[in-house]
Amino acid sequence: MQATNIFLALDPHTAQDDSTLHAWEQLARRALQFSQHGKIESAMALQINALQVAARLLVGPMLYAHPDRCMAAWVVSHHNVAQLLEQRQQLVLALDYLCDAHIGLRSIQSAPATAPEVQQAALRHMRETHAALLQWHSRYGSCTCIDAVLRAPEPGQPDSACFAPSTPSIRFPSSHLH
Repeated sequence: MQATNIFLALDPHTAQDDSTLHAWEQLARRALQFSQHGKIESAMALQINALQVAARLLVGPMLYAHPDRCMAAWVVSHHNVAQLLEQRQQLVLALDYLCDAHIGLRSIQSAPATAPEVQQAALRHMRETHAALLQWHSRYGSCTCIDAVLRAPEPGQPDSACFAPSTPSIRFPSSHLH
């Protein structure tokens, strides 16, 4: 543990990256606390902030240092936002967030320039997003987004145009969040 602290002190970029991951963790924890106390709007605001931080993790150097942690932040943030939206009965938007989490990971996993360890981490986390989509499907029935994701080719096979590799992005349709 002490060696890690010395390493962070010597490398300001690593320290900054770790602080970004720490910031995500803090936001996610605070959002969970608000959610547990029934303060859905406050939880939503913090989860949106956490999602923005998670998106930055996926396009920064931290992704290559800690791919599993960065992708976990991406998935957890999307799923937490979706859960809060589901509580607010905004089912269409909640489903969009579940699909976006899977599509973002798929784009990372299938991008040819992505490092193999990052691709493997994306594949591991895609199992979680896939399971969440199946769970949604069992609760609410078939939806176009879920059907497209579930019909998509297996990793390693040609992708459909729907899942063309790109940098993961997040949408914040603010008109739906208020």
